[in-house]
Amino acid sequence: MKYNVLFGLAALALGFTACDDIEESDSLPQSNPQLEMVKASSVEVTKSDAAGAVINLWDANVADTPVSIATVAATEEWPEGFSPVVTSMQVSTTEGFDSYASVEAVTTDEGVVTVESYLWDEVIKNAVGRNPADVTCYLRFPVLAVSEDGKQSVRMGGENTYYGNFAVKVTPFNLFDHVIEDHYYLITSANNFDIARAIPLVHNGQANVYDDPVFTVSIPVENAGLQWAVIPESTKAAGKFGEAYGVDPATGNLVLVPAGQPIPYGEINETGHFDFTFNMETLAADVKGGATTLWTPGDSNGWNQDASQTLLTTDYVHYTGYAHLSGGFKFTTQADWSGTNYGQGDSGVLSTDPLAPNLDAPANALYWVDVNLPALTYTLTQITTIGMIGDATPKGWDGDTALTPSADFLTWSATVALGAGEFKFRANGDWDINLGGDLTDLAAGGSNIPSPGEGTYVITLDLSARPYTATLTRQ
Repeated sequence: MKYNVLFGLAALALGFTACDDIEESDSLPQSNPQLEMVKASSVEVTKSDAAGAVINLWDANVADTPVSIATVAATEEWPEGFSPVVTSMQVSTTEGFDSYASVEAVTTDEGVVTVESYLWDEVIKNAVGRNPADVTCYLRFPVLAVSEDGKQSVRMGGENTYYGNFAVKVTPFNLFDHVIEDHYYLITSANNFDIARAIPLVHNGQANVYDDPVFTVSIPVENAGLQWAVIPESTKAAGKFGEAYGVDPATGNLVLVPAGQPIPYGEINETGHFDFTFNMETLAADVKGGATTLWTPGDSNGWNQDASQTLLTTDYVHYTGYAHLSGGFKFTTQADWSGTNYGQGDSGVLSTDPLAPNLDAPANALYWVDVNLPALTYTLTQITTIGMIGDATPKGWDGDTALTPSADFLTWSATVALGAGEFKFRANGDWDINLGGDLTDLAAGGSNIPSPGEGTYVITLDLSARPYTATLTRQ
């Protein structure tokens, strides 16, 4: 017979040392004097010889065979009618069991502890993701003393006592038909398909590329007819063509090309800036003209792109601008949701996953936003003050004349006595974020603005839309 006693039904937090009374659950007899003589040290759990150097869970699953992982045995004589039984295995990927999960186990009459491979695989995937590479698992086992009829059971040593405590190497299920490498590169006819000059694709920084296999890059295309392909890190490291990914002419998606085979190159027949997005699991490829604008829909504007502020770029890398943000928001490449939408990924980077959580603004405020789109990173600098500075202003170049914000922080105004000379607008009392140039099209870091002449003016700085503008109305 096999013992498969559910742990939650009869686990009692008792040590099997000299105890006059043994507390048991209400569903069990109140005492069993024989158990008083059973000590926690009278049982051991050891790794099963059948486990091998590496446990391949997929092979066990295909063979429909439970994994024999351990043996449980008494080290001293036990009371008649009771046996040591393991009903669960705790699994952790850290030696200190900082976090762990339990897998249901079965103990045979011979004391062999087995677990189902699919249950173990589920624990691994929850812990470390879908990467099919070998994983070191740390195991420990609670042991029950179980009566022959299964009606009585007590946990050996109490609720914090475990046995075994050994490590095994495990190969989880591999549900992929090709290897996903950590790094990929774009090779093009513009660099003569030179592997040494291959352009790195950007991943969002999540450790496990099997859980987020999307890679991107943005490049200028100066001549129509640019041909391109993708190579993995292994090919680049070898310094010569091995495996590569060409383009299926029927679908436009990537196709894996073995070493030595001709590569069907992709081709771009326009000039401009282009964004490449590849899913290295499905091999889906998306190549389109680079985004010139990012919108900032969110809680502050009712998730309406038209009511949000925009970020612009001059290099297709950094997208910058002012935005009123409060609570959740996202970046989008279209004035609706039809483009690429960016939410919160792991490790503080952006994610294009449609299910990615919203980004979060720490306060209801105006922010200077800087998005590095190829790197999928962004920074929010909260704007606490905006002032005018310059020899045309009351404080000269030594201090700011403060402007007062509107309720939505998008317009800032003040009545200011100007003199001859020049001025600029700057934020937070320093020069990191400043505006200058043409009052009808203010630019970040722009030139000094000439004073319109001596007099008192109502100054209104409008940051609600591009271009940023300022009006000076003489009183």
